[in-house]
Amino acid sequence: MKKYSEIQILSINDIKINIQIQKKTYQKMKFDQVLNFKKNFVKIRILRKYIAKLKTELNKKINDNKSGK
Repeated sequence: MKKYSEIQILSINDIKINIQIQKKTYQKMKFDQVLNFKKNFVKIRILRKYIAKLKTELNKKINDNKSGK
């Protein structure tokens, strides 16, 4: 997982691809947790926060493009 400063450098398409990959990973972790009783609570929480950071930066970049910056 990248730091927020590294996320800011990515392009819109890179962020979208990264979000899709991380969502698939998140869903797999949640599914594995239910079936195998793995205790990945911390990893799941960190991944969820990382996806939120990616979405925040994506929305920021989209809004900046709309406003003409």
